[in-house]
Amino acid sequence: MKIGELAKVSGVAAHTIRFYESKGLLPKTSRDPNGYRSYDDDSAEHLARIQCAKRLGFSLEDMLTVLADHSPTAGLDHDKVLQQLDLRLLEVESLMQGLLVQRDEIIMFQEQLQKNWQEGTCMQTSEVFDSNLTTSTAATFK
Repeated sequence: MKIGELAKVSGVAAHTIRFYESKGLLPKTSRDPNGYRSYDDDSAEHLARIQCAKRLGFSLEDMLTVLADHSPTAGLDHDKVLQQLDLRLLEVESLMQGLLVQRDEIIMFQEQLQKNWQEGTCMQTSEVFDSNLTTSTAATFK
């Protein structure tokens, strides 16, 4: 199938398919006598794996790590896939923890601003940089 057909079947734009091929995520394909790329059904499956990895937040480098030793006959290295999934899960959990801390700080600032404004004052620079206030308020919301 030509690149336009593969794009339609996979839902991946033709320019993205070319990009994946240039980066080594998608194996180079054969070309017809007229120079057009010719893809097989395995290419659509390969694109589906790449799209899944993207949805899970893997970088191109992470995908290349998993695909580096990929052989069409042997498939993916299961241990390598599981290792990459474990690493990505740790990254996501770390990001989530950071976002929870940030959320708590936003709530604290909202409350402090409302309190100050009700008293007819503005938040002072010392209040903004008071790490004790941030830490104690963040702990309150957990």
